[in-house]
Amino acid sequence: MNKDAYFSLQDDIRFHDHSYYILDNPAISDHEYDQLFQKLLSVESLNPTWITPESPSQRVGIEPQNDFLTFAHYKQMLSLANAFNEKDLNDFHDRIMKNLDINSESLDYFCEPKLDGAAISLIYENGKLTKGVTRGDGNIGEDISSNIRTVRSIPLTLKKSSEAFPKLIEIRGEIFIRKLDFKSLNKVAKKNGQKVFANPRNAAAGSLRQLDPAVTSSRPLAFFAHGIGACDDKDFISLHEMFSVFAEWGLPVNALNRSVQSITECLSYFEEIKSSRDQIPFEIDGVVFKVGNISLQNILGEIARSPRWAIAHKFPAEEVITEIEDIEFQVGRTGILTPVAKLKTINVGGVNVSKCTLHNLDELKRLDPRIGDRAVIKRAGDVIPKMIKVIPASQSRALKIKPPKNCPICLSEVISNFQSEWRVVNSTENKSFKTFSSLYEVKKFMNERGNSALEIQEIKLDTPFIKCSGGNSCPEIVQGKFTHFVSRKAMDIDGLGQEILYMLIKNKFINDYSDIFTLKNFCSELESLERFGKKSVENLIKSIEISTSVNLYKLIFSLGIEEVGETTARNLALKFKNFHSLQEAPFEELILIQDIGPRVASKIRDYFLDETNQEVIKRLLPFLHIIPPELNVSSQSDQFAGMQVAITGKIALMSRDEMKNIFLSLGAKVTSSISKNTNFLIAGEKAGSKLKKAKSLGVRIVDANDIHTFINEPQKFS
Repeated sequence: MNKDAYFSLQDDIRFHDHSYYILDNPAISDHEYDQLFQKLLSVESLNPTWITPESPSQRVGIEPQNDFLTFAHYKQMLSLANAFNEKDLNDFHDRIMKNLDINSESLDYFCEPKLDGAAISLIYENGKLTKGVTRGDGNIGEDISSNIRTVRSIPLTLKKSSEAFPKLIEIRGEIFIRKLDFKSLNKVAKKNGQKVFANPRNAAAGSLRQLDPAVTSSRPLAFFAHGIGACDDKDFISLHEMFSVFAEWGLPVNALNRSVQSITECLSYFEEIKSSRDQIPFEIDGVVFKVGNISLQNILGEIARSPRWAIAHKFPAEEVITEIEDIEFQVGRTGILTPVAKLKTINVGGVNVSKCTLHNLDELKRLDPRIGDRAVIKRAGDVIPKMIKVIPASQSRALKIKPPKNCPICLSEVISNFQSEWRVVNSTENKSFKTFSSLYEVKKFMNERGNSALEIQEIKLDTPFIKCSGGNSCPEIVQGKFTHFVSRKAMDIDGLGQEILYMLIKNKFINDYSDIFTLKNFCSELESLERFGKKSVENLIKSIEISTSVNLYKLIFSLGIEEVGETTARNLALKFKNFHSLQEAPFEELILIQDIGPRVASKIRDYFLDETNQEVIKRLLPFLHIIPPELNVSSQSDQFAGMQVAITGKIALMSRDEMKNIFLSLGAKVTSSISKNTNFLIAGEKAGSKLKKAKSLGVRIVDANDIHTFINEPQKFS
């Protein structure tokens, strides 16, 4: 066979791959296909120099990788804002019409089922697949090109058509597993004693991150294209045109996609898809609506992490009823005991649920769940299991659940009312001056007054929480701290999962954070432990070594300082620039930082003044290379510089944390209270006393439904 015939054979196989995996209409039998493929392999074995990366044979047989490299997307992969009802969707439409200054109710929308899979970006250069990347954080993902090449429905080379290939194009889409394929996958796994996946989404995402592409190749993964990122030398007029071109190029597109001419037709499409959800051969969790005209998309633009021209209309959360088998109290890393209901395992929206947090004592009292009762469970936002109602047992009920008096792990006394506030009182006049949430503030007030008659009274606050008093003597608190320290948003040490971590603590390899970075001195001892081998120890040590170079905010977050979350850690890093300055920061300087009040400032000072913590940090820091923060956190970072923004009420378009983070990234200070210094109040549904106070103080009010316009054009609200 000459070289031209060899390339013609490649084209034949690509044609049959497209017919089978994309059109679901095979043109030849499996036996005939196998013969063609064997012929290809035979020719390539005799002529190895002819083989190109686009050959159908190169989908399999790639050597396993040691790890995935990261890759920066040419254009950010955005998230979608959510609509949960008809009003949300109509509000979305009204905002679009207002921003486009269109009076007509007619507008072309493109409708797509929202696949419940794993988002990826495919990079084609001159029609050839050169890279496949996970979504990651939207800016940087993992290079999983070797695994992507094993997915049969993804063309390694685009089909030639009347539309010329761009020099470079990022094809955005979703990897998923069809329902029947998922059942077959789990059936085989169960038969072979392997891990059974909870749902198709987890199976798809896990398959993409296999270090051995042969494992990925064995999984029944499929792909649908749903958009583009960067694109050179090619402009599309509409989404309808874009998807038509995708199909011509051999990219798989969802046959359920549809163009409509109004928001009313969007609602009809939603109802149609929702009613046929069970018959659709793959998992979906809603419908996506996009403005169909790409020029209009460009005019509408984006806010932070989501486009203004698209929205996901989510299906209502599925509710199921199951039995309560037990109620336990679990100890967290701060010592808080949380009531958790153990449930008879049931599938909720594609996920097997066997437990559900009850949050605190108030929720426990409100629901009054008892062993043997039935509970109505739903997944809040299609993610977190939530108990919304208890159906008492028809016969005699079990005893009411009472909070424990001792920690279930270490038997230390359980304490309530462990939070305090302080009141300054004039003992001679029996006059109360002021109440403080921080002891630091009290002492400062006392020093300024210099009145010997002033006394401090500590008032224990009634809270819905209880706490283990054992501190670092409680194994569960210690394990929780280590789990947080190595987690992805903190030090991000891959390979130190909960079971491995607990085993290392139990076997005395780890006593404090610094011990993690000395594990490389005990490789032979680690290899003798259960669940370890030479390769797994090598991978763990490599992961630990990578983690020694850490961003300052991640290090701060990893320490687990009470009430210091990821956003507060970022703010601290941006303010102090280095770890030593934060350690020495006085209370008065801390409370000037956005998102930090007296209570949080006290927690930070208490943490760094604690002698045990000082010793832990002293041993930890020599192992780390701490990366200072980038000052320009956003291209629009000064848009709200110097402004104070408060948020109140129920926000439908995004979570409160998402909205808060957007304003912080744009330079605003987000406060929890209203004062004369507040510039804007974002008011959602059922806004209460904050809205009333804001109006009395003349604070400018922004309706939460106008948040997209406000973020992009705040001057309109001045």
